[in-house]
Amino acid sequence: MRLREPTVSKMHVRGATLTVTIPEELQEEIAAHNGDEIEMRREEDGRVVLTPKEELAERHPEIGVALEEGMADVREGRVSPAFKSMAEFKAWRKTPEGKKFSAA
Repeated sequence: MRLREPTVSKMHVRGATLTVTIPEELQEEIAAHNGDEIEMRREEDGRVVLTPKEELAERHPEIGVALEEGMADVREGRVSPAFKSMAEFKAWRKTPEGKKFSAA
């Protein structure tokens, strides 16, 4: 069985754009996809380092609002303690503190 030789990356100039071809094996290894953004930097020794840019997932605005409301509840102490059982929870609901959380 013949071992597969490593593929050499190639560069192509198209107008003002330089395209670098990354070997398929490396694309799979780093989970690179067509259109992904990369960050580039030049090292002092002249090497160029390409790093896949990590994108932050966009959050729906309503989720941000709900999270902020929840954090405000935590800051204001409007949270219940942890319970080990439903019986413990039901007993707590009968206390003055627990009654504050009763459904209106």
